[in-house]
Amino acid sequence: MSGIITLTSDWKNSDYYIGAIKARIMARFPDTKFVDITHNIESYSISQAAFIVKNAYKEFPKGSIHIIAVYSEPDKNGKILVIQDHEQYFILNDNVSASLIFDTEPQKVVLIETGFGFEGASFTEYSIFSQLALFILKEGDISELGNISKEYKKTPELLPQLESDTINGEVIYIDSFGNAITNIHIDFFNENVADSQFEVLLNSNFYKSKKIHNGYKQVDKGEIVCLFNSIGLLEIAIREGNASQLLSLKRESEIRVKYNL
Repeated sequence: MSGIITLTSDWKNSDYYIGAIKARIMARFPDTKFVDITHNIESYSISQAAFIVKNAYKEFPKGSIHIIAVYSEPDKNGKILVIQDHEQYFILNDNVSASLIFDTEPQKVVLIETGFGFEGASFTEYSIFSQLALFILKEGDISELGNISKEYKKTPELLPQLESDTINGEVIYIDSFGNAITNIHIDFFNENVADSQFEVLLNSNFYKSKKIHNGYKQVDKGEIVCLFNSIGLLEIAIREGNASQLLSLKRESEIRVKYNL
């Protein structure tokens, strides 16, 4: 067990929640190492939290525990999930987050419906998630926590679509610089566009780019730059500017790539 616990939440930094959950765990395991992935998730944004965790967790060592504290209180008849995959552990509400984090079916998914103070819990992360993390730190078998099942809430992955020499994608994330990250992966782009001429069309064709760059500084200040980022997704940016604001891009904005021009 690595002794590392990550926290991802929409708590910001103005409340007591972060300190309380860390203190409860450290009271039992004082050598626990906490990593705050982010506490700046938009309130209740399951998709934003899933995107960040998906692209961060694989860098952590085996045995790491990831607490995802966004929209965490279970609905009536809802469940909490403890997942084991890639030799790491994930604690989260059954709110479709899991299907957005993992590309394939996780190795083991345990559904928890009762126990651990489940009934009447308002600060779920403190009263339940922390207990589950402590159980894992003690090297307990998560199969003992509930029922192993694949029947948890899922939602289809948002994939780009092909139509008449056009890739129809969309913005799935706006980062802190205002860069717009799309769901168009470099492999999908190369498979279809290959060596043909193309245009990246933004905001109903109002803005266009005809080149994929290798870095932000390959254009002049204030110009649009399109590149494939470190996770292989097409990113729309403006050098030393905010593409989201200046190009009116937001999550679910349409991004099209026309090729074979």
